[in-house]
Amino acid sequence: MTRTAKLLAGAAFAAFAGTALPTQAATIIQDGNFDVPPAVNPFAEYFGGAVFGGLTNDVWSVSGNSIDLVGNYWAAPTVGGGSVDLNGGDTGGISQAFAVGAGTYQLSFQLSGNPDGRLGTKTVEVKVGVQDMMVPYTITAANSLSDMNYTLESIIFHSSGGGDILSFLSQDAGHFGAVIGGISIASVPEPATWMMLILGFGLTGSLLRKNRGKSIGLIPA
Repeated sequence: MTRTAKLLAGAAFAAFAGTALPTQAATIIQDGNFDVPPAVNPFAEYFGGAVFGGLTNDVWSVSGNSIDLVGNYWAAPTVGGGSVDLNGGDTGGISQAFAVGAGTYQLSFQLSGNPDGRLGTKTVEVKVGVQDMMVPYTITAANSLSDMNYTLESIIFHSSGGGDILSFLSQDAGHFGAVIGGISIASVPEPATWMMLILGFGLTGSLLRKNRGKSIGLIPA
């Protein structure tokens, strides 16, 4: 590779290396896998006004009637950890405050439904940043305690920076509600950042191809 090609390729790599790519941001949401308190077997009920989770046990706030923090009663989400049935004795919900810098983010979570109840659709209202969405999940005969058929749900949202609230609120009455787990938030690069990455990769590839052609005598020096 010529000295110029090396410098340009190095510059492209430096631009790539210094760019924030979508990465799992475990510190943004605390106890997103519901690992604390551990060994909640088979499950524990928390009533509205209670708090649980995290090293201080006050990460998640419970609203509504109650929720069930589930240990080994049914299969864990694909990412592991525990899960939450948003209907304990009746309609409930959980929320957590978090702080990020101004930018675009992606909320991801695993969604299922309590298979002990009737077949049908469960709905959870998800609020994060300025987003407020109703997310449905349909329980079928394929759902069971050993196979919860979790789906991966994602919501893109924008934060102006500072404090935000993430909440999951059941929209169904009764004992058997939507089930969530594996909650995480990751940053999303802005479009301009992606364009810089694409151009950088393209430039590097072009220079490498040109240099290879020279080395085998296809392109005159």
